[in-house]
Amino acid sequence: MFGFGKKLRKDLPAIDISKKKEKGLFGREKIVPRSKKKQRKLKAELIKQYPDRYFIDDLGEYNSIKPRDELSWIDDIEAFDAFIND
Repeated sequence: MFGFGKKLRKDLPAIDISKKKEKGLFGREKIVPRSKKKQRKLKAELIKQYPDRYFIDDLGEYNSIKPRDELSWIDDIEAFDAFIND
């Protein structure tokens, strides 16, 4: 009632369901993105086991964390630089 649900624990590591391993060329493994439909299905199964965890996915729900790009740190530096210069 009133939106007071279970608290999500920040001390536990988040579960990444945005990517999966697949077999690539010559038997090597590569990491490819999952579709949103498969993310929802996997997340529904994992929420039953881990109801108080965060998930790294592209769904944008209350217990979702967006995956960071490799070069997103550049945007953070530019934002900080703009903050300091103004």
